[in-house]
Amino acid sequence: MPIHDKLLQALNTLLLEITSDINRVSELQAQIRDINAYSLRPRSGELVGVIASDSSRVYREMRTAVLFAVQVVAVKFKPGEDAVLSDAEAGYCTVPLEAGKTPIEEVVRRVAQFTSRELELSTASRLVSENELVLHDGSIFSFLWYGKLPRIPEGFKFATRPRPHTLRDLWRSVVGKMLEARRRAQLLFIAKTIRRNYYVEKLVPGNLGFSTMSALNDLLALELLRRRGSLPREPHFIEPLYIEKPEELPRPLKSLDPEDMEYIKPLLPITVTYVVFSRNTPPYQLTLSGKLSPSELREVLESLLPYSTTGYPDPLRVAHSMCKISMQEFRTIAARLGLTQISTGRELLGEFT
Repeated sequence: MPIHDKLLQALNTLLLEITSDINRVSELQAQIRDINAYSLRPRSGELVGVIASDSSRVYREMRTAVLFAVQVVAVKFKPGEDAVLSDAEAGYCTVPLEAGKTPIEEVVRRVAQFTSRELELSTASRLVSENELVLHDGSIFSFLWYGKLPRIPEGFKFATRPRPHTLRDLWRSVVGKMLEARRRAQLLFIAKTIRRNYYVEKLVPGNLGFSTMSALNDLLALELLRRRGSLPREPHFIEPLYIEKPEELPRPLKSLDPEDMEYIKPLLPITVTYVVFSRNTPPYQLTLSGKLSPSELREVLESLLPYSTTGYPDPLRVAHSMCKISMQEFRTIAARLGLTQISTGRELLGEFT
């Protein structure tokens, strides 16, 4: 694939802008407020069982339909009880004769996203016996992500389940699975990337100006505190924050329809913190349903430390590697099943053949 000079120039300009933003934020190091940090040490005694699940989604756009496939894997790490469980779903939607308000590709991707969340929760729950931790990749808010919920076209078909009428039906099913799973085990949502800041306003003076504040996020603020020596390099978590009321939820969750908000209220309060699992490794955002005190959080996280010596929980790492579907693998499957005989309109470009 050719890379042209114009693209290199554009990326170089962007890199200079990013570097300038980071340098400007780094100058704030002395102004960041301190925050309490709680050290973590592996607990002695019998290891607590840890379950993790993750999913992978792939899509194929054809001339007359859009297809998706979801693969989910849950793993259980527990002496003498290690286990692996998988599940999957696939579906497609024919392109409607009349254009709707929401592009069919967007509807398919939203359906696949909700379906994968639902399967991650249910597959992990099937491995739960007692007193185990269940890990999910991403924040609790990403699992509950809520936006436009259009009607699902009649031309939408699933491989193994009836067609829900709307995306709201699927969204409510995801929340229902989460509430059911929470009754059986402690669910921990661990995010590698962040989409919303929870600590910037707490850590940074409010008189710095919009441009400086907009370039700052939770992870940068914590890194500045670590450089300053205000946070340890050993395993720890920071003073948790609590989201206790519906109006404190991040957008778009706090603008839910009143009927849908009733599904979310049982999950409140929600605990938010950042955790460093191993020496000199980056922090990860942790969110969970319930209000755990620092001592309760410490007990939970110290049970997870033996599985996180690389700086990231091994059960999540394994679940991710086992569920991943590469596009090359999907092309191979498609060829074996005869899907490549269905026109995509891109064959003359040498793509997906």
